[in-house]
Amino acid sequence: MTNQMEAMASQPGEDGSSMCPPTRAPLELIREHSFRLIDVLPVAVFVIDQTGNILYANQRLVDMVGLVREALLGRSAFEFIDPRDTEFALDLLNAGSEYHGTIMGPSRIRYVDPTGGCHHSQFWAYECPPEIGVPGYVITLTAESVRDVLATAVGAVAADEPLERNLAAIATSGRAAPFDGIGTILVVEPASSTEAERFRSVGPWPLDDELINATGTPWHRSFVTGQMQDITDCGLPGIGDQCRDGMASAGLPAAWVRPVLHASGKVAAVFIVWRRTPSRVSPNHEAHLSEATRLTLLVLKQAHHRAELEVAAHRDALTGVGNRASLNDRIGHDTSHPSALFIDLDQFKAVNDTFGHSVGDEVIALVGRRISAAVRRGDDVYRSGGDEFVVVCDLKSGDPDAAAGLVGLAKRIVDRIAVPFDCGEHRIGIGATVGIASGRPSTGTRRSLAETICVADRAMYVAKERCRGSVFHADAQS
Repeated sequence: MTNQMEAMASQPGEDGSSMCPPTRAPLELIREHSFRLIDVLPVAVFVIDQTGNILYANQRLVDMVGLVREALLGRSAFEFIDPRDTEFALDLLNAGSEYHGTIMGPSRIRYVDPTGGCHHSQFWAYECPPEIGVPGYVITLTAESVRDVLATAVGAVAADEPLERNLAAIATSGRAAPFDGIGTILVVEPASSTEAERFRSVGPWPLDDELINATGTPWHRSFVTGQMQDITDCGLPGIGDQCRDGMASAGLPAAWVRPVLHASGKVAAVFIVWRRTPSRVSPNHEAHLSEATRLTLLVLKQAHHRAELEVAAHRDALTGVGNRASLNDRIGHDTSHPSALFIDLDQFKAVNDTFGHSVGDEVIALVGRRISAAVRRGDDVYRSGGDEFVVVCDLKSGDPDAAAGLVGLAKRIVDRIAVPFDCGEHRIGIGATVGIASGRPSTGTRRSLAETICVADRAMYVAKERCRGSVFHADAQS
């Protein structure tokens, strides 16, 4: 084999020249083209002097920062570091001499692009070699990855950040490697009754807003079918003229569309990565898309559970009406001076004594339902104690018919509670007495809700003294 190679090397080429390899040493060629080689590396490489000024930047750094090379050179690297990490970066620069002959890092740091967007990165630093001729440091910086972004989002989820902020953090992963695009999450609005309000967009929406809820789009089909609807090239047929024109106008010929599915198969959201070049999904891309959709589902579930807990914390477990904590919260924040009814059950202690607390609980639950069915839209019902209920009324106290309306409501509640309750084999009869108070008892007079409830409570005792099962309005009767 050696002889064959030597023979080939001695033969002239087609132009009469020798086919021998260059006589210059390979290391000399590498040194000559070193900057060109660094320019094509998949990581950012730049050189700073000992004060942090940028002396050289390769193409990958230019792409990451979003400025032309000429706009980078001579500027301080600290201009591009997130203010939260500036002190950390200064400490590293000041400690640079301690890393003589060794690599500093890896360390994580956040940098800022010209739009103000914050990105995570991992970097290594080492002293400039003598042949560069300038004392300073060579920095290697990795591009922000999808996993970097999702890890940050996980931290936000763990910190119980608001839903919108968590979803926006996940959508941000669309810009990171290897997606290198634009991320959007379309959240399905469960209470929506029309197609025009089906989706709520979180994260940048690069097309016309009317396309968010347009039917026949790939994201709408993904919602309907529960399947991915990738667009490898919007120039190809099958995606609809409106969608194709919108994507072409935005300079986004490709989009990867993934449904976010509950275990039941119901679509909770649609995750989209918009791409600036026609492209298919690689296995690596697919793995990252799966991570993003799984985290999106986790965030939506967490928000749902949080909402359920908040409701539970403010709902009486037995009756489903507002509990004492909910009433206290209302008292602390309500400034509208509403009226109030204070309801106390009659002969309820005998129910517990005769039939036991389980039957008593059943009666209380039924009472809560009857009161809720008797009140009007805008009125709120609370269980304030064992057998006591408060109704905060929306009816305006300044209305001439307000007092009559409140008395009519109170009598309706008394009548409904007076109907016997069927609890298993027991038929149980109880009653209720109601006190009423206005939040605006006279012109220019205002009561806080706490004061109004106290007056209604005293009115209820006046009614009991007169006749159980009656109604007394503190501000309408002498």
